[in-house]
Amino acid sequence: MYVHPQETDYNIKTLFELIDASGLEFVGFSNPEAWSLERLLGQAPELMARAASLGERDRYRLIELLNPHVPHYEFFLARPPLDRSTWENDTEIKAATIQRNPCMHGWPSRSLLNQDYHPATISEAGFEFLKAAETAATGTTVGQIIETVPTPLEEIRQLWQQRMIFLGLSADRTGPG
Repeated sequence: MYVHPQETDYNIKTLFELIDASGLEFVGFSNPEAWSLERLLGQAPELMARAASLGERDRYRLIELLNPHVPHYEFFLARPPLDRSTWENDTEIKAATIQRNPCMHGWPSRSLLNQDYHPATISEAGFEFLKAAETAATGTTVGQIIETVPTPLEEIRQLWQQRMIFLGLSADRTGPG
């Protein structure tokens, strides 16, 4: 691969040129921790403040320049339009369908390894919610589960942010969630 005459070296700029030409939408990197400015500049709040004004692609380019050892690009693309939800609306999250992330190692336990093999601890409420979600029928909504296992919505949002669960649009809506 490294001496092949067709080998092409990409950087963030040329990668996004290729993505733009494809007509697809960039969803994100599969290894978001590697593309986190906080990891590189977290100890320098003044630099983090300056970087906050950069656009997404410029932030990725800055990360690439600060960390030239990014081994390769792993990313997800989608056909537009992609409906992205932050699940901040209480009504939306209650109507969302749920699936436990199958890539948690050590389940069922409150202390486990997440999909990136990083240690994670789930609260007691989150653990009970996850157990109920796992045994629920396909298409069961968050609202239906919290009727039987009362769980604060903020706890459910935290599980989603930690990628412990996947949330989707209920059957009465279309598109990905």
